[in-house]
Amino acid sequence: MVTTAPINAREIKGLEMANSIGQKGQPDVSIQRLNKLTYKVKSQSSTDKWYTVIRQSIRDEWTCDCPDHIFRHAVCKHIHAVKFSKLLRTKIYHDQLIQTPINQDVINEANTLGRVVCQRCGSENHKKVGIRHNKKAGDIQRYACKDCKAKFTVNPAFENAKVSAKIISAAVDLYFSGVSMRKIERHIRQAYGISIDHSSVGNWLRKFNSIVQPYVNSFVPSQIGGVYHVDEMLLHVRKENNETNMTLENKENHTNRKFDSHYSWLWNLMDSTTRFWICSRITQKRSTNDARALFKEMKDRAPLPKAIVHDGLPSYDDAYQKELYTHIHPRIQNIRSISSGKKGLNPKVERLNGTVRDRETVMRGLDNAVAAQELIDAMRIHYNFIRGSQAIGGQTPAEAAGINLNLGENKVENLMRQAAIHQKEAQQEPVVKGLGIRVNKVTIINEKDCIKIKAKSWLERKE
Repeated sequence: MVTTAPINAREIKGLEMANSIGQKGQPDVSIQRLNKLTYKVKSQSSTDKWYTVIRQSIRDEWTCDCPDHIFRHAVCKHIHAVKFSKLLRTKIYHDQLIQTPINQDVINEANTLGRVVCQRCGSENHKKVGIRHNKKAGDIQRYACKDCKAKFTVNPAFENAKVSAKIISAAVDLYFSGVSMRKIERHIRQAYGISIDHSSVGNWLRKFNSIVQPYVNSFVPSQIGGVYHVDEMLLHVRKENNETNMTLENKENHTNRKFDSHYSWLWNLMDSTTRFWICSRITQKRSTNDARALFKEMKDRAPLPKAIVHDGLPSYDDAYQKELYTHIHPRIQNIRSISSGKKGLNPKVERLNGTVRDRETVMRGLDNAVAAQELIDAMRIHYNFIRGSQAIGGQTPAEAAGINLNLGENKVENLMRQAAIHQKEAQQEPVVKGLGIRVNKVTIINEKDCIKIKAKSWLERKE
């Protein structure tokens, strides 16, 4: 059984001094750090007076030149205030440098989409106050907070959308299924009776990628087979000019033919067993550095494989030697499969290349390198988390790889909502529970030979 010592009156006053920093109607109490052992604390009673608090270098003992410590030999409130500030500073550095890994408990918590809280104060004490009617976006429930009296709606990822979440998610799914934007525009007009412009579909795709990509990239597949396939393919990127890289004289033109200069290389890497598309990169060349960059990204996104299978491109061999080869056994195997199609060992990643090609054919090429990379990233998300594969029993590659987000029937909408909820939770400022401090509202100011810690604003301890 763990017991805690009761807090005394001086500790309470020291805590109050810390909590009074930056509050209206309170003296501007601040703490200055002169060095590792010496601090200055401003008096509460006199704004012009400062007390010096010193920590003994050998023993964990503190001294202060205030009357309470000099005449009563007590651990005064100024010493306690400095101790609390040290805890606060440690907490700030901890929150900035140490990232909490995402585990299944966090996933399950994010799956609870029905939780409604006030968008201003975070209270769950609210009531329903009617419906917000919108011809295109549909009916959305409105709430009123009983604590701060604010009125709000809850529609994660689709707060300002002019059409319903159902239409947006359907458009995103149709696009990655190979339907052009103008055909999606006609389908929405005929199926839902709502007129949109085809450019809106592009905006929804960019929103899908910006919301979902940071969320899904935080997950690491845990149940992969361990044999990774890698291959590269040409993509038509209209505004790229690679003429200097695509000549017959360039040794990196391994196709030994001259082709249109408006092409770039897409590198794809996937797991053999689960079909999980691990990473993809668009580059102008097929150099060793490009292959190394792909392997580096692989090491950040997934566990190290047992073997790498490729088509014999020399860049893969060089990148393998520099990024993956070790003298420790068992080492990662470098498997060269020069044959193509069913005779080779790389048909799975070549089938993935075909999926990308189907999407590119409808678009008649991509616009520029940045937009092309964004599109490929969004396509990778859809491939892993939305699209089921008959080769793995109808599961999505993410589910087969151990990342089960319980997305239900409407996977696109639920994934966007989960990602939006996670994004808001990640942006919430960390709180030091004992002090009730909003950590990143604290300013650390370097002033010559001292460091000043001052708070801009504070939270109630109950919050």
